[in-house]
Amino acid sequence: MKRSASFAVGLVLLTVSACTPSTPSSEPASPAKPIATNASSWYEYSSEAGKFTVSMPNKPEEKSEEKKTDVATVKMNVAISEFNDSAYFASYADFPEKFPDAEIEPRLNEAMKGIVGGLKGKVTSSKESKLGKASCRDFEATGKIQAIDALFKGRICLNDNRRFYQMFVLAPATKYSNTDVDRFINSFKIKE
Repeated sequence: MKRSASFAVGLVLLTVSACTPSTPSSEPASPAKPIATNASSWYEYSSEAGKFTVSMPNKPEEKSEEKKTDVATVKMNVAISEFNDSAYFASYADFPEKFPDAEIEPRLNEAMKGIVGGLKGKVTSSKESKLGKASCRDFEATGKIQAIDALFKGRICLNDNRRFYQMFVLAPATKYSNTDVDRFINSFKIKE
Protein backbone atom coordinates (compact mmCIF):
# COMPACT_ATOMS: atom_id res chain seq x y z
CA MET A 1 0.00 0.00 0.00
CA LYS A 2 3.02 2.30 0.38
CA ARG A 3 3.14 2.40 -3.41
CA SER A 4 -0.40 3.81 -3.59
CA ALA A 5 0.37 6.59 -1.09
CA SER A 6 3.46 7.51 -3.11
CA PHE A 7 1.35 7.44 -6.24
CA ALA A 8 -1.12 9.76 -4.49
CA VAL A 9 1.70 12.14 -3.62
CA GLY A 10 2.81 12.14 -7.24
CA LEU A 11 -0.68 12.81 -8.54
CA VAL A 12 -1.29 15.71 -6.18
CA LEU A 13 2.09 17.27 -6.91
CA LEU A 14 1.23 17.03 -10.57
CA THR A 15 -2.05 18.80 -9.85
CA VAL A 16 -0.60 21.61 -7.74
CA SER A 17 2.71 22.10 -9.51
CA ALA A 18 1.89 22.08 -13.22
CA CYS A 19 4.78 19.64 -13.84
CA THR A 20 7.53 22.24 -13.77
CA PRO A 21 11.04 21.41 -12.53
CA SER A 22 11.46 21.46 -8.79
CA THR A 23 13.71 24.04 -7.19
CA PRO A 24 15.03 23.70 -3.67
CA SER A 25 13.16 25.73 -1.09
CA SER A 26 14.96 28.89 -0.05
CA GLU A 27 13.07 28.71 3.22
CA PRO A 28 15.22 27.35 6.03
CA ALA A 29 13.75 24.11 7.30
CA SER A 30 12.28 24.54 10.74
CA PRO A 31 12.88 21.78 13.23
CA ALA A 32 9.78 19.66 13.71
CA LYS A 33 8.61 19.39 17.30
CA PRO A 34 7.05 16.12 18.47
CA ILE A 35 3.53 16.26 19.89
CA ALA A 36 2.75 13.34 22.19
CA THR A 37 -0.32 11.24 21.40
CA ASN A 38 -1.50 7.78 22.32
CA ALA A 39 -1.37 6.50 18.76
CA SER A 40 1.92 7.92 17.44
CA SER A 41 4.20 10.93 17.54
CA TRP A 42 3.00 13.92 15.57
CA TYR A 43 5.10 16.96 14.67
CA GLU A 44 4.27 20.62 14.69
CA TYR A 45 5.47 21.93 11.36
CA SER A 46 6.17 25.64 11.24
CA SER A 47 6.81 27.66 8.09
CA GLU A 48 8.37 31.02 8.92
CA ALA A 49 8.16 32.21 5.29
CA GLY A 50 4.60 30.87 4.92
CA LYS A 51 3.58 32.21 8.33
CA PHE A 52 1.68 29.08 9.39
CA THR A 53 1.84 26.05 11.64
CA VAL A 54 0.18 22.67 11.28
CA SER A 55 0.47 19.31 13.07
CA MET A 56 1.58 16.48 10.77
CA PRO A 57 1.91 12.76 11.48
CA ASN A 58 5.68 12.89 10.87
CA LYS A 59 8.38 15.22 9.61
CA PRO A 60 7.32 16.37 6.13
CA GLU A 61 9.33 16.53 2.94
CA GLU A 62 9.50 20.09 1.57
CA LYS A 63 9.32 21.04 -2.11
CA SER A 64 9.06 24.31 -4.00
CA GLU A 65 7.91 24.51 -7.59
CA GLU A 66 6.85 27.19 -10.04
CA LYS A 67 3.18 27.04 -11.07
CA LYS A 68 1.72 29.00 -13.95
CA THR A 69 -1.77 30.31 -13.19
CA ASP A 70 -4.20 32.51 -15.11
CA VAL A 71 -2.93 35.48 -13.06
CA ALA A 72 0.84 34.96 -12.73
CA THR A 73 3.53 32.36 -12.25
CA VAL A 74 3.80 31.70 -8.53
CA LYS A 75 6.12 29.67 -6.33
CA MET A 76 4.19 26.81 -4.70
CA ASN A 77 5.80 25.76 -1.41
CA VAL A 78 4.64 22.31 -0.29
CA ALA A 79 5.24 20.17 2.80
CA ILE A 80 4.17 16.52 2.44
CA SER A 81 3.89 13.95 5.22
CA GLU A 82 3.06 10.31 4.47
CA PHE A 83 1.52 8.14 7.18
CA ASN A 84 -0.57 4.96 7.17
CA ASP A 85 -0.75 4.97 3.34
CA SER A 86 -2.15 8.52 3.49
CA ALA A 87 -0.63 11.78 2.23
CA TYR A 88 -0.93 15.03 4.22
CA PHE A 89 -0.30 18.23 2.25
CA ALA A 90 0.33 21.76 3.50
CA SER A 91 1.18 24.44 0.96
CA TYR A 92 1.16 28.14 0.29
CA ALA A 93 1.73 30.45 -2.67
CA ASP A 94 1.84 34.24 -2.87
CA PHE A 95 0.25 36.07 -5.76
CA PRO A 96 1.84 39.37 -6.85
CA GLU A 97 -1.31 41.45 -6.27
CA LYS A 98 -4.33 41.22 -4.02
CA PHE A 99 -7.51 39.75 -5.45
CA PRO A 100 -10.61 41.97 -5.29
CA ASP A 101 -13.04 40.88 -2.56
CA ALA A 102 -15.57 39.77 -5.19
CA GLU A 103 -13.04 37.21 -6.55
CA ILE A 104 -12.18 35.50 -3.26
CA GLU A 105 -14.95 32.86 -3.12
CA PRO A 106 -14.76 32.05 -6.85
CA ARG A 107 -10.95 31.60 -6.52
CA LEU A 108 -11.33 29.30 -3.52
CA ASN A 109 -13.95 27.30 -5.41
CA GLU A 110 -11.70 27.00 -8.47
CA ALA A 111 -8.76 25.87 -6.31
CA MET A 112 -10.93 23.17 -4.72
CA LYS A 113 -12.21 22.01 -8.11
CA GLY A 114 -8.64 21.96 -9.44
CA ILE A 115 -7.38 19.73 -6.63
CA VAL A 116 -10.32 17.32 -6.78
CA GLY A 117 -10.66 17.38 -10.58
CA GLY A 118 -6.95 16.81 -11.07
CA LEU A 119 -7.42 13.53 -9.26
CA LYS A 120 -10.63 12.73 -11.15
CA GLY A 121 -12.56 13.04 -7.92
CA LYS A 122 -16.00 14.30 -6.97
CA VAL A 123 -16.74 16.90 -4.28
CA THR A 124 -19.17 15.43 -1.72
CA SER A 125 -19.38 18.47 0.58
CA SER A 126 -18.12 22.03 0.51
CA LYS A 127 -18.66 25.04 2.74
CA GLU A 128 -17.29 28.52 3.32
CA SER A 129 -15.41 29.14 6.55
CA LYS A 130 -13.09 31.65 8.20
CA LEU A 131 -9.74 31.23 9.89
CA GLY A 132 -9.05 34.52 11.60
CA LYS A 133 -9.25 37.08 8.80
CA ALA A 134 -8.70 34.50 6.05
CA SER A 135 -11.57 33.32 3.87
CA CYS A 136 -11.59 29.53 3.49
CA ARG A 137 -13.32 26.68 1.69
CA ASP A 138 -13.59 23.35 3.54
CA PHE A 139 -14.33 20.32 1.40
CA GLU A 140 -14.61 16.54 1.25
CA ALA A 141 -14.35 14.44 -1.89
CA THR A 142 -14.12 10.91 -3.23
CA GLY A 143 -12.04 9.52 -6.06
CA LYS A 144 -9.63 6.76 -7.03
CA ILE A 145 -5.89 6.23 -6.74
CA GLN A 146 -5.13 3.70 -9.43
CA ALA A 147 -8.06 1.28 -8.82
CA ILE A 148 -8.30 2.03 -5.09
CA ASP A 149 -11.23 4.03 -3.68
CA ALA A 150 -9.86 7.19 -2.05
CA LEU A 151 -11.15 9.96 0.19
CA PHE A 152 -9.90 13.53 0.42
CA LYS A 153 -10.60 16.25 2.93
CA GLY A 154 -9.16 19.73 2.93
CA ARG A 155 -9.19 23.42 3.65
CA ILE A 156 -8.14 26.12 1.19
CA CYS A 157 -7.71 29.67 2.47
CA LEU A 158 -6.91 33.04 0.97
CA ASN A 159 -5.25 35.36 3.48
CA ASP A 160 -4.84 39.10 2.92
CA ASN A 161 -6.45 38.53 -0.52
CA ARG A 162 -3.12 37.29 -1.97
CA ARG A 163 -1.67 34.27 -0.11
CA PHE A 164 -3.27 30.92 -0.89
CA TYR A 165 -2.99 28.12 1.67
CA GLN A 166 -3.96 24.54 0.86
CA MET A 167 -4.22 21.86 3.56
CA PHE A 168 -5.60 18.49 2.55
CA VAL A 169 -5.30 14.76 3.06
CA LEU A 170 -5.62 12.05 0.44
CA ALA A 171 -6.07 8.47 1.67
CA PRO A 172 -7.32 5.08 0.53
CA ALA A 173 -10.88 4.70 1.81
CA THR A 174 -9.86 1.67 3.88
CA LYS A 175 -7.08 3.64 5.63
CA TYR A 176 -8.87 6.98 6.06
CA SER A 177 -8.89 8.16 9.68
CA ASN A 178 -11.33 10.99 10.48
CA THR A 179 -9.52 11.52 13.79
CA ASP A 180 -6.11 12.01 12.15
CA VAL A 181 -7.45 14.04 9.24
CA ASP A 182 -9.46 16.38 11.49
CA ARG A 183 -6.48 16.74 13.82
CA PHE A 184 -4.33 17.83 10.87
CA ILE A 185 -6.84 20.26 9.33
CA ASN A 186 -7.98 21.76 12.63
CA SER A 187 -4.38 22.32 13.76
CA PHE A 188 -3.67 24.66 10.83
CA LYS A 189 -3.02 28.19 12.14
CA ILE A 190 -1.98 31.32 10.29
CA LYS A 191 0.57 33.47 12.12
CA GLU A 192 -0.27 37.17 12.09
